Amino acid sequence: MIPPLIAPDRRAELKARHRRAILDAADALIRERGKPQFSVNELADRANVSRRTVFNHFTSLDDVIMTTCTRLLGVTVDDFRAATQATPAGDGSRVALFEEITTALRAVDLPTVVSYLWGVLAADGENGRSQPALTDVFTRATEQLSSEIADRSTAIDPFEVAILVSSVMNGVAVVAVHWIATTGATLDEPSRQVWDDLLDRLIGSIRMGYAASS
Repeated sequence: MIPPLIAPDRRAELKARHRRAILDAADALIRERGKPQFSVNELADRANVSRRTVFNHFTSLDDVIMTTCTRLLGVTVDDFRAATQATPAGDGSRVALFEEITTALRAVDLPTVVSYLWGVLAADGENGRSQPALTDVFTRATEQLSSEIADRSTAIDPFEVAILVSSVMNGVAVVAVHWIATTGATLDEPSRQVWDDLLDRLIGSIRMGYAASS
């Protein structure tokens, strides 16, 4: 006997759709205006929901903005994960693992993410919230990638994997700070070249240390 089909929970589906619409609207408004400068009413109108619906999903406008940024971080981590998985496996050495991670790192558009976060999370021209957000992106990436890469690199001690990933990602955080100071987080060819140059210097510096102990 074939069991009856279970109808989907339309209420949950509607809530998920409203939440996604609100976040999509916030992201669109931020990108259009370059800053999170919009009211709850403007957000609700863009998302085609009521003001009350916005507050059913989020405690405040700031909560919407931070969740929008967090979602972007999640996409970036997913991109990084996909890039590491697409990189051919090496010979199981730390040097090969380092090359795998840095190859994936070059494949991810981090300047766009850093520029977005720097612009969105700087409150009223101050940089008070930007640094924690930038730290968060690399902390999230480090935690997730360390665990995933350790599972894939069984020939290497998970502790050493964590140290390697942490060294690279903490270095990228330093790159981000210097890149912002040098370029103002603008996105054009010269600023991207600055990012690439800083990233090359970082990778070269760390590679020397790991190559020496391979």
